[in-house]
Amino acid sequence: MREEVAGNVHKIYKPKNDSEFLEQVSFITFVIGFNFNVVRNKWPTIKKAFHNFSIEKVAAMNEKDIQKLLQNSGVIRNRRKLTTVIDNARICKELCVDNGTVLKWIDAKKKAHKKDPLLNPSLAEEFRIFSGIGKTTSGWLDNLHNAKGQYIEYERE
Repeated sequence: MREEVAGNVHKIYKPKNDSEFLEQVSFITFVIGFNFNVVRNKWPTIKKAFHNFSIEKVAAMNEKDIQKLLQNSGVIRNRRKLTTVIDNARICKELCVDNGTVLKWIDAKKKAHKKDPLLNPSLAEEFRIFSGIGKTTSGWLDNLHNAKGQYIEYERE
């Protein structure tokens, strides 16, 4: 996940590719219910364990891989969170089959909603197809992907 932290100002950048998108969604799902700094500190190991969030590689992971992750002290050993990453990679893979890339799917959904907001769900509603993404986190993703620039910025306490 591309981000910058300077003091209490935090910038989160839009993903440039589908792997970055999967990483962003995965980071969000790990942070829910966990300490942000614990997740951030373990993130390099988590990223490596999930093949740098290669959609093809993560989607192909199975129970044997989950068992291996559950033994890895460098990751957050929460079965639900680990399986959520794999489930979301599989959703991304399906979106790629239908749309070419996840980012193209996002662009198409944004355009459809802008063209006819009464008949087309908002991007926040669309993001709820991903495991572990609820109303609040889908709204955060919506804000990021609808931002005018390449990032959103907020202050952390």
